[in-house]
Amino acid sequence: MDSIATLRLSKLIYLPALWIFLSAHLFAAEITGSVTNGTSNKPSVGDDVVVLSLAHAMDEVAHTKTDSQGHFSITAPEGQNLLRVDHQGVNYFKPAPQGPGSVDITVYDSARNVDGITADGRVFRFQTISSDQLEVSELFVLTNQSNPPRTKMGTPSFEFGLPAGAQIEEGMAQGPGGMPTTSIPIPVGKKNHYGFVFPIRPGESRFRITYKVPYAGTREFRITPEAPLTELGIMLPQSMQFESKDPSFGRANDESGMTVFVAKSVAAGKELRFSVSGEGTSPKEDEAAAGASPQAQSARRGSPGAPSEPADPLRGSLWYVIAIFVLIVTGLGYWLFRMQGGRAFATADHTSSLWNGQGGSRARQASAVASQAGPDDFSVLNAIKEELFELETELLQGKISPQEYETAKAGLEALMRRQMKRS
Repeated sequence: MDSIATLRLSKLIYLPALWIFLSAHLFAAEITGSVTNGTSNKPSVGDDVVVLSLAHAMDEVAHTKTDSQGHFSITAPEGQNLLRVDHQGVNYFKPAPQGPGSVDITVYDSARNVDGITADGRVFRFQTISSDQLEVSELFVLTNQSNPPRTKMGTPSFEFGLPAGAQIEEGMAQGPGGMPTTSIPIPVGKKNHYGFVFPIRPGESRFRITYKVPYAGTREFRITPEAPLTELGIMLPQSMQFESKDPSFGRANDESGMTVFVAKSVAAGKELRFSVSGEGTSPKEDEAAAGASPQAQSARRGSPGAPSEPADPLRGSLWYVIAIFVLIVTGLGYWLFRMQGGRAFATADHTSSLWNGQGGSRARQASAVASQAGPDDFSVLNAIKEELFELETELLQGKISPQEYETAKAGLEALMRRQMKRS
């Protein structure tokens, strides 16, 4: 009887894993495409093309190069993937199609000095974090309209000045249509000057820096743009006060509990002075964006309270993958049901109901089922197996992040090993 039970457990554990392994290879798809040099309008030859798996922490899962015509062919595994093309040290990204398909990617030559880059906006966002510290978040919006289009890449590619005594806390950079990425600026030649090492591709790029400065209830700021600035914005909680003798500043519409002042068409080298005083805390930026009207969000693209929604490379049609996966799981479940007389799914519904999507450990929830299942180890292992299947489905549907998936999966696998050892 022990050998029969061991055989049943082996089938229960390894057969689903075999199905998942085979389905991953079954759904692997060939992706073809071409890479065009947008600077010369010619095929881009010899560029590295890489497939990044979004389900596995951006692991590189396939590599190739473009041929003499700029074409490439690469096999992408099942799941959500991202294509990356490296051209002259700058990466360009595009979502990979779900299944076989074709992708066209445009890259640009890079240079240290590129004309046609304008400063569309610079927005300050203030709040007090203690009685003697003021937190400042600055957003820079740049547009690269170079002709022919080129990517500016240098060390750094964008410089700016900060007030004396500023302590940097966070930095962020975002390319055209891309996702925000952490990028901490580095000190450059001048005192209190810093710069981002991030490519400024053709189109709109955004840079954000958050820092804190000493504060004694009031603080004066002096801003001198090194290039013409389309708009300079000031945002602060309504409980704080803004003051400036410069007629360039005008009151704008308040947004989600924030008072807004704007100076337009600021000339290069023109010094603007203003001061802030009082205490107050800013609403979270996602709350500010949700509270603003669509018109206000569109009109204030540079506002930290209403950031633009970046292109999401995770989006795409996954239903055909999910449908096939569900069919496989259903067929496997029916087989188990027939083999074990219906005991296989005795605890599945109760296990699923434990997951509420609001945090907590999935492994601990499955462990709770194990503690209530008594001596029926077969049912306990089935409950864990069902959690693993549900976890895979939620990852495909985008309901959980890859990091959450890996954490939950590791806990469930550890619980399964313990249960097998106890059995």
